[in-house]
Amino acid sequence: MKPRAGSLLSKFCLIVLSAGLIWGLTGLPFTGVDMVAPAAATQSQTRYTVKSGDSLWTIANRLGTSVTALKQANNLRSDLIFPKQVLVIPETAVWGPPPAAAPAVRTAPNPAPGRSGDRVQIILDYGRTLEGHPYRWGGTAPGGFDCSGFVYHVFGHHGISLPRTSYDMFGVGTPVSRAELRPGDLVFFTTYRAGASHVGIFYGNNMFLHGSSAGGAVIWTSLDTAYYSARFLGGRRILP
Repeated sequence: MKPRAGSLLSKFCLIVLSAGLIWGLTGLPFTGVDMVAPAAATQSQTRYTVKSGDSLWTIANRLGTSVTALKQANNLRSDLIFPKQVLVIPETAVWGPPPAAAPAVRTAPNPAPGRSGDRVQIILDYGRTLEGHPYRWGGTAPGGFDCSGFVYHVFGHHGISLPRTSYDMFGVGTPVSRAELRPGDLVFFTTYRAGASHVGIFYGNNMFLHGSSAGGAVIWTSLDTAYYSARFLGGRRILP
């Protein structure tokens, strides 16, 4: 029995000695040691993946930069972007929510929209939120659109009254050629009938958004496709 007791006593002494050593080490002052925070990512190398419903205008406002800076950083010649497109965010961008203003500070209201970009961009931003909504002959609401019903709804949603049919829409606004098209212009085609039997909204980069019976929904299409290029009838500028 004595050897066993001696063994237990040795183990106990070893535990006490270890505890004392640990206590002594933790009591030592660790002066002169700095905690180094991980380096922040370089803003010029930051990327942002475009989500459905995004626009350069909403991204710029969210990140504290400007549409012009985004376009310059990504060599964009228009405001048109697409879901899953990867954008370079310029160094001036501020990630995260902007700092709260002091309680006594009152911010000025946003200026009234104008052709300088705001009003057109607001209309275009709303139109792209309807991408994927189903096609329905005679439809003028998000539950289902035909081609002219889509255009009629998008502009009407912002207080701009247009005729109901593509044929009558072709008679309003200022005529523009394909080379003169700007985002927000209407584009017309001769499809199943002679005359302006189809209409869409031009977004730039030869892309337009429209209610497509063939696609079964509101979809993007290029003016360069053989079908629409051959059937292009003309454009109309609704907003001066």
